[in-house]
Amino acid sequence: MRLIRFNPVSNAVKVEPDSFDDLYLLAIMLSKGDMAEGHSYRRFKASEKDVGEQKEITVKIVIDKVEIDKSAGRLRLMGTIKEGRPAEFVTLGSHHTINIAPGDVIDMFKDEWRDYMLKRLKQAQKESRKPRLGVIVLDDEKALVSYIRGYGIDIVTELYSHLSKRMKEKDYGQQRIQYFNDILKAIENMSVDIVILAGPGFTKDDIKKYISDNNREVKKRLFYVPASDAERSGIREVMRSSAVGSLLENEHVKKEFEYLNKFLAELRVGAATYGVDNVSRSINESSPEAVIVNDSVINDPAVRDVLDLADRRNVKIEIFNSDDDAGIQLKGFKDIAAI
Repeated sequence: MRLIRFNPVSNAVKVEPDSFDDLYLLAIMLSKGDMAEGHSYRRFKASEKDVGEQKEITVKIVIDKVEIDKSAGRLRLMGTIKEGRPAEFVTLGSHHTINIAPGDVIDMFKDEWRDYMLKRLKQAQKESRKPRLGVIVLDDEKALVSYIRGYGIDIVTELYSHLSKRMKEKDYGQQRIQYFNDILKAIENMSVDIVILAGPGFTKDDIKKYISDNNREVKKRLFYVPASDAERSGIREVMRSSAVGSLLENEHVKKEFEYLNKFLAELRVGAATYGVDNVSRSINESSPEAVIVNDSVINDPAVRDVLDLADRRNVKIEIFNSDDDAGIQLKGFKDIAAI
């Protein structure tokens, strides 16, 4: 999340979400009666017989409904148009939906931004700077070592092999081993649990074999995927791949199950509770470590009240995908629980 600006006079907050988690956070914060302004598209017809064409507009709406569209990876804000430009393409008072995806800038307006809300946005901005994943693209000449952070690719260093075809075979082999060791040292120093090694040719496969043949202990989970080059474009290619998308999704599912299993274990000994009323009581009386909730109910007014209360008490909120196995199990406990 990038918190661009907060105007205390107009109570406007301008943000740029950079992940699906950020969209969930905005969905929790926005409710009916709030306003949002952003870029959108609207079909404009010059006449009744005209099929019309899509025109880009900037529109401010009074929000009636907030939805998370998981299939499209978007936050949908539905409401009526209060202001818009260009004026000739906007009908005030008509219904409109603003779709927000990671990378879109949105202005949000509330009668009052509570301190805990602003604190949560600042926390999301801080968390976006943390590395989520390590990616090293490499070939037989160089390796680019990078972090994938909330705001994008952060290349931290370049390693060069210093290999030359004019080297003697023995010297070439020794220098190649040194190159592999330099890469392994960089992996060990990365502050992530998962590192992806990618690149063209066989270098990534050779370093995998080198690790195996020499029983090298690497305290990271390593994944090997193809990439067209060992440049920034290769890192972008890796991040767009379905393999990495599945990996990140699996990590999210793993995290959900860790919370769910902790809840089930504590429930057996009476140290956890579920359901809106019980969770609310738990927050008021004992400040639980975390509240877990399904995304399918986060816009329910009673659930929103509980999440507001949790935020005010600095209780961590973990939002589950209600279509995943962990979310399906949580549904059996009224979609919300306190650990």
